[in-house]
Amino acid sequence: MPETPEPPDKSKAIASHVFSGSTTMIGVCITVIALFKVMKLSVASYADEILGIDNFIFIAAALLSYTTIRNNNKYNTEKWADILFFTGMSIMLIVGVIIVFTTY
Repeated sequence: MPETPEPPDKSKAIASHVFSGSTTMIGVCITVIALFKVMKLSVASYADEILGIDNFIFIAAALLSYTTIRNNNKYNTEKWADILFFTGMSIMLIVGVIIVFTTY
């Protein structure tokens, strides 16, 4: 009799999405900071400093989600990775508003 497949682990599915999103957002933060430096925008100096801090938040979220994927039943690390990812995305929203109002 064939074995029935086990249902996918929900926490690992969430952690893999957080890991994927965090690594992407790390690249976005670095790209925007580099664009500010190339364009020499002194007006948006707060935005690039905030993005630097936000980059560390996404790095922490990526590391925590990676440990969740690698280790079984690490609900706390998955929860903290999710919280950090949401915090980082909220900060990105604030930075987007700052950029819009300072450049236009």
